[in-house]
Amino acid sequence: MPNPKKPTEERILVCVSSNPSSARLVSAAHAMATRLHAPWSAVHVEPPKMAMLPDARLRAADNLRLAEELGAEAVTLAGRDIAERIADFARERDVTRLIVGKPTLPSWRSIFSGSPVDRLLRITRDVDVYVTSGDLNPMQPREEIHVARPGRIHLSDYGSGFVFLILATAISFLMYPYFHLSNIIMVYLLGVTLTATECGRGPAVLMSLLSVLTFDFFFVPPRFSLTVEEGQYVVTFVVMALVSLVISHLAAGMREQAAIARLQERQAAAMHGLSRQLASTRGVENILELAVRYISQIVDGAVAALLPDDGHKLKWAAGDLSSVIEKDITNEIHVARAAYDSGRMAGWGTPVSPTTGNLYVPLRAADTTAGILAVRPTHPERFLRPEQLDLLESLAKQVALALEVERLYQHPHPARPAQGF
Repeated sequence: MPNPKKPTEERILVCVSSNPSSARLVSAAHAMATRLHAPWSAVHVEPPKMAMLPDARLRAADNLRLAEELGAEAVTLAGRDIAERIADFARERDVTRLIVGKPTLPSWRSIFSGSPVDRLLRITRDVDVYVTSGDLNPMQPREEIHVARPGRIHLSDYGSGFVFLILATAISFLMYPYFHLSNIIMVYLLGVTLTATECGRGPAVLMSLLSVLTFDFFFVPPRFSLTVEEGQYVVTFVVMALVSLVISHLAAGMREQAAIARLQERQAAAMHGLSRQLASTRGVENILELAVRYISQIVDGAVAALLPDDGHKLKWAAGDLSSVIEKDITNEIHVARAAYDSGRMAGWGTPVSPTTGNLYVPLRAADTTAGILAVRPTHPERFLRPEQLDLLESLAKQVALALEVERLYQHPHPARPAQGF
């Protein structure tokens, strides 16, 4: 039976991860695509556990953004089986060349579990797989991107964890004369679960260890001492610590997944609401006022709009500019101008002036930049993440399209004269 016909056009796919070496892989794929005059894509598979690793998600988003800047189609997929998701995507896009990075798993771990690359080599057919570190990249290295890191756990969260520990200890004292020690252990496990769901992973891990010590000190004979009379309690402590850590990990993961779900719901509602209101709004000032008011609620901060005047200088157009640019106006306007000229975001979390407290988003539709949104979130460490940045960029595109429609409405092209026959 004849083999199925392979596509005649070369199509290249590069697999991107949060590893810093992915930038070299992207550059190598771009060089190959340029040499072969072939379309190419960059794909990142995000397993569920990555939702709990915000720093890794930021690095992966940065690598995808590099691929998009170089002309690739950037795609993020979700799934537990990384190799299977990549293989399915490659089949859908008729990929002929696949570029992946060398596995970084320790050799002892590879013996037992293998790696996604090993499995990818087994399940892909009619595809040339290139396993490389990307060191053959002929291009110049990319300037390092500075990103705003997500917010850290505050000391108040640890204080709340101690409150749960104290409450669990107080309840255990009330139960001690009437219940077996195994029941008291359940009270501490409940305290760890509440700490994980309300305070996060760090406080939960700390409370897990302190719960074991507190249970030993107050309730295990001899009481009010860390010594143990019976060796069986050592096993109890180990099991209690392991169970507490597992519970804290799972509960904290559920908390973070719920936060992501709420964020996605908020994003969908924001996109729908703003697009619906922009469709019925006329006038440049009204469009910008609506956008500023709506987006300031989404980012929980101050937003202002800047438009170019007849001399192509950026001037205030909507919003409270003084609440966004509080100091060093000259430098901030320079950063805004850089975003306007390049058509790319500038400011905090970007390669251009990452230390400034503001983010400047171009109002770009097609190949035209209509203006700039100056954004100053109240809590930038919570807002400046890949999901929120993508949302803000999408909202800016909606506003830019509304401004373009308004411009065409106010200045329609003159009708061409009818030609005679």
